[in-house]
Amino acid sequence: LQICIKVTLEPPAGLKAGIARTYVTMVSQELLDKIDHEKWRTLVFTQSFLHSVVQERRKFGPIGWCVPYEYNNSDLDACLQFLEKHFSVTILLGTPISWITVQYMVAEAQYGGRITDDLDRELFSTYTAKWFKDEIFKQSFAFNDYQADYNYKIPEGFEIGQFRDAVDTLPPVDSPMIFGLHPNADLTYR
Repeated sequence: LQICIKVTLEPPAGLKAGIARTYVTMVSQELLDKIDHEKWRTLVFTQSFLHSVVQERRKFGPIGWCVPYEYNNSDLDACLQFLEKHFSVTILLGTPISWITVQYMVAEAQYGGRITDDLDRELFSTYTAKWFKDEIFKQSFAFNDYQADYNYKIPEGFEIGQFRDAVDTLPPVDSPMIFGLHPNADLTYR
């Protein structure tokens, strides 16, 4: 045992690295083409962004989450499968997306199965309420609703290369404000 090699797979540090990894390991051109609708690609990016945010929030310790949770790719995969089924049925029936259903399934069922603290559950519900709504399909939508040097927008395009290129433009260092934290939260984890 003393001369063994231990291999672990740690989530990447930073939103840019997290989303880039998601678009290399989890999101493929095949996934983007599963549903031939421009809103589908927006939903995939929104879910990928949320996944990276909740993973990255751990670095802030007890300020980030009351209880540290080990969110992983299976949570993201389960959400993407649910979104695919829900969205395809929505298109087939010609009905609007049931955002309450999407928010509940993502915040309470998929990721929420790991959450044990009430404040953390409320925080996750807040993320989904802000980012899973009709406004994400508007050109003016940005994940950050505050004045900043960089606006986290949903990229447009049909090819995975366009999304990867857009991810490469994200800032290498994230402001704590994108996580819903005060700018001084950065000081606590350094």
